[in-house]
Amino acid sequence: MNKIVKCGYRPTFTSFIDEIFEGAAVNTTEMYYKPAANVIEDENGFKIELALPGFEKEEISMKLEKNQITISAGREKKESDKENRYSWNEFGKTGKYRRVFILPETINVEAINAEYRNGVLHIELPLKEVQPIVRREITIA
Repeated sequence: MNKIVKCGYRPTFTSFIDEIFEGAAVNTTEMYYKPAANVIEDENGFKIELALPGFEKEEISMKLEKNQITISAGREKKESDKENRYSWNEFGKTGKYRRVFILPETINVEAINAEYRNGVLHIELPLKEVQPIVRREITIA
């Protein structure tokens, strides 16, 4: 799972241990690919760009539960795919993809927006409106 937080340090290579525990946290026996992601932060919130080339919009699902957003994509194997005998196959036409992000409390979950174009899923995570702190003098009776 990935936590969306501002961080100055990002290791070049992901930890093998992190990958093992992330898979264990999902609680499934199926194999999932982890699509590449970009996370962009600006004054309005966060934007996630998730690489899901070759999928149709209908094959992608997003689920928000508590403070986690889960993005999944996949398709069932077709009869026509069984005829192909690949000599080299680096991406599966029947593979399942999943990525989970932990959202901060400051995200307005009611205003999350997503759009899929050119093989990239664009997700907008706007911040909640911050109420200004009211300051006033209270007289003591």
